[in-house]
Amino acid sequence: MSILSEQAMIEKIKQRETFTATMEGGGFTLNIEKYEPAMSAAIHDGGNFRSELVDNCLLSQAERYYEEDPFTGSFIAQQPITLIAHDSRYEYDLNRNTDECVYETAWGRDIWKKPLSPETIAISKEKHAQFYRIVSAVVEALAEDFGQCIVYDNHSYNYKRHERQDLPVFNLGTSSVKSKSWRPVINSWLEALKNMTVDGIDITAAENDIFYGKGYLAGHCHGLYDNVLVLATEVKKVFMDELSGGPDKVVLPSMQKVYNETVKENTKNYIKNLGMT
Repeated sequence: MSILSEQAMIEKIKQRETFTATMEGGGFTLNIEKYEPAMSAAIHDGGNFRSELVDNCLLSQAERYYEEDPFTGSFIAQQPITLIAHDSRYEYDLNRNTDECVYETAWGRDIWKKPLSPETIAISKEKHAQFYRIVSAVVEALAEDFGQCIVYDNHSYNYKRHERQDLPVFNLGTSSVKSKSWRPVINSWLEALKNMTVDGIDITAAENDIFYGKGYLAGHCHGLYDNVLVLATEVKKVFMDELSGGPDKVVLPSMQKVYNETVKENTKNYIKNLGMT
């Protein structure tokens, strides 16, 4: 896999080249096999941590892993356009804005033994800003070519700490969607989630139940572009033991297969409804 600078990656997008490359610095990998009006992202999939941060962190790797979204990259790996992040959200959280992306505390816990230096914070914020420049480059290209596009924004969530026993397997957050014209597309994806059949679990899906789609990927795209829809989708960590971090040997492989198939079929229907087939 090649390593590209930001400018080289943007130039390839402008020229509509197909490529797979990791950004210099290792923050994320962009894969474009063909240009279609849908991008799939897993912005909390990674757990990489800059070496200078490790010794200063109060949390172990296992403790950080608990709040990350492992395996979500594999749920979209077969899609033509994927953007998969490799850095831990404890280095910088891609679902917060650039000014607030570096934690001091998170989930009620202090993160650092000593406050981070301004220089250290600046490096993290620049990696965050760089990611969103690439997001913009991709969605602007897709919207230019097809008139509009969708972004599958894939996350997972811990559920054992909640008192509710009826939390949905899938939660679609739509509160930042501005236009009612997207409602048919939202309904189609929600229905596709409900109709998934995954080994070892009964599928349920709901809209704005436990999460509301208020993360920064949705906010960034919905704030800048009226012709881009982010489908902020959370999957309950039924595919793994959220406490130990171990994968479920039945649910995970089935989820990986079925989720990829569901995204592909939903995108096919979306393209058909746009009149491009």
